[in-house]
Amino acid sequence: MQKAFVAGLVTLMLGPASVLLSLTVILNPSAEASCLQLTSVGFFDNNDEPEPAPVGESSRVVFPLPTGTWVKTSNYGTRRHSITGIDKLHSGVDLAAPAGTPIFAAADGRVASAGASAGNGYLILIEHIVAGQHVATGYAHMTEATIMVRAGDRVTAGQQIASVGSTGYATGPHLHFELRPGGANAATADPVPWLDAQAADDLATGTPSATGECGPDGDAATYAGDNPTGMVDDPTTTGQITQRTAHILAQVRKQFPTSGWSCFSPRPGQPSEHSLGRACDGTFGNSIGVAARGPALDLGWKVANWMKANAETLGVEYLIWQGKIWSVTRTAEGWRPYNGGGMHDPAGITGGHYDHLHFTATP
Repeated sequence: MQKAFVAGLVTLMLGPASVLLSLTVILNPSAEASCLQLTSVGFFDNNDEPEPAPVGESSRVVFPLPTGTWVKTSNYGTRRHSITGIDKLHSGVDLAAPAGTPIFAAADGRVASAGASAGNGYLILIEHIVAGQHVATGYAHMTEATIMVRAGDRVTAGQQIASVGSTGYATGPHLHFELRPGGANAATADPVPWLDAQAADDLATGTPSATGECGPDGDAATYAGDNPTGMVDDPTTTGQITQRTAHILAQVRKQFPTSGWSCFSPRPGQPSEHSLGRACDGTFGNSIGVAARGPALDLGWKVANWMKANAETLGVEYLIWQGKIWSVTRTAEGWRPYNGGGMHDPAGITGGHYDHLHFTATP
């Protein structure tokens, strides 16, 4: 996360800053959100009860706006409201950014509500489990047209959920970001220490929402053969892999052509999934033995989340990535700590899968 928040900007600077940010959009139309919803979504009243169980433990936490796009203009805490002139609790932090800047879900979770909310204009609340704690995050002031999720949707960290706007009580385009320890109906707390404590990742770009019109969004194809365990030549080595594994590999390569993969490999001792042709390892611009960082880490998460979202369609049994494991049979638990499976050192770069994404195909 960007540690150097720009704090204590004086009121005199807010007007010019808003003008400059608006000009950025006018002069650079590409700053507008590029992944708008294909169809209108159903909005739910904010008083509706959220889903009681969020989507397992989150894989990570990310900053809710792209790196380099925002300036913090208001802290959490009591302040004089810029429009009403009344002293009251400011329940989040305000991050000024050009209208249309993508807003990211800060963690894996389930949308509790998305819709109109008085002074917030439009508000999205998402429930999460982070570091074993139930929390919710809130995102406000976007326009209705840019909201890309609805109540009940599952989201992943870094997924675009809306775009920056200036609806409700707002003097210019910005994201009002909240943290609610305990869930969507709980009291707010300062989100900045929480983001710092979780070592929130900065992303240059996010993952398009499943309701978006661009990028990989759930269009994986189902294996259409009649012999998924039949062996075929492995295009990545001189060995062989199952037909289902080959199908998964082809689908991933089609969606993410810059990723690199290796599947079959002989292993000493008892047969492994790699020697049985049921597993592949992917890298993302880095090499084995070199932990994925920066663009490689971002791409790795995009691939992992796409495979996770399409696991049943593809026939993926489980994934291992960044010291965590996710499996179809334990979906509700989300990403869980990986212990090495009794074969690898989970603290090592390769043993903990910090340099590669592993997938195993169903038998």
